[in-house]
Amino acid sequence: KLNCKSCKYFRYYFLCILVMAIAIRFFESISSALEVLFLVGIPILVERKRPEDLGFKNVHRGIFWGLTASFVVLIPYSLFHHPQFKLCWNSILSIFSVAFAEEVFFRGYFYSEFQNEQLVWLLTKNNLLSSILFAIAHCLVSYDYSRFVVFFPSLVMGLVFERSGSIYSSIIFHFLANLVYTC
Repeated sequence: KLNCKSCKYFRYYFLCILVMAIAIRFFESISSALEVLFLVGIPILVERKRPEDLGFKNVHRGIFWGLTASFVVLIPYSLFHHPQFKLCWNSILSIFSVAFAEEVFFRGYFYSEFQNEQLVWLLTKNNLLSSILFAIAHCLVSYDYSRFVVFFPSLVMGLVFERSGSIYSSIIFHFLANLVYTC
């Protein structure tokens, strides 16, 4: 029986993919709530991670990095995408809860479990691996390989998380990216 940190993380990772794939197919109205329950519940309730361990610190720095990255990346994107911004409050709440849960699991929990090291320039091992896992999860949950494109914004989320030392930065960028993309 394997009992290592990476084995534990990957068991939870595949459990979450399975739960989300089922939830989106059969319980779409509560899928966001289930995503929050599993992606936030596992690190906090099961693994007993403290909020600080998951990156809930450096609030001002996190907000600065999240908004700066959003401005630099999402403004140019929206110029070509032409968002309509016709969302209701329920959609905004759903988009925020998904961004929050995914960042806690894929940045906060992942980074708290694995040692990080610089690969090249701004790319670290944890950013690369968490972004690959993030993209694969989106492909598996939606049964659509084209969803792997979320790998690229995930690299930005990892970069702002690392630079700010705060989960708030990646939550803000993730939320605004989803908002711009879904409009």
